[in-house]
Amino acid sequence: MRSVQTIRRLLLLGAVTCALAAGSVPGEAQSRANHRTEAEDLRRFADFVEWPQSTNGGNKGTGTINFCVLGKDPFGASLDEFILGHPVGGRMPTLVRGKRFEDLGSCDVLFVSSSETKFQSKILNRLNRSPVLTVGETIGFAASGGIIQFVPEGDRVGFLINVDAAGRTGLKLRAELLALAHVVHDNPAKRGG
Repeated sequence: MRSVQTIRRLLLLGAVTCALAAGSVPGEAQSRANHRTEAEDLRRFADFVEWPQSTNGGNKGTGTINFCVLGKDPFGASLDEFILGHPVGGRMPTLVRGKRFEDLGSCDVLFVSSSETKFQSKILNRLNRSPVLTVGETIGFAASGGIIQFVPEGDRVGFLINVDAAGRTGLKLRAELLALAHVVHDNPAKRGG
């Protein structure tokens, strides 16, 4: 037979465990909801971008539009749901995920996962003048030369747009998209210039 103290300890441990689990669920649920919103936004961003005609036929082309995720994929099946089977300007979407930049091939929309933070500057410098819509969620992504950065805004997701970075790529962002964003410019210290 267990002592009263042992039973109390077990009850206290059980109560603490339940409290911790209950406290973490809303945060995890919010994170999943945010990533689902971000997955949907990736698809929507493409509708408000004009690619040069040389890029798989541009927006009026009959080619493909290639969505890529570099690093750990935070979206799961949500990204497949929102992207695959939904043409962008007559272009059929493909979706490629890769742990290394070299594994992705040609990307029109590139999401750089937070798992790639230490390589972020190198990746953005490599794509500096390429017509690729770069999107990320790490702090400083837009200031470092990324085009769109997701940012938490209370219980929703907002985004920053670096118009300098977009201008270098030849991509034209429609006014409707810019009106929904916080517009920022390059941070010369982070870009090395």
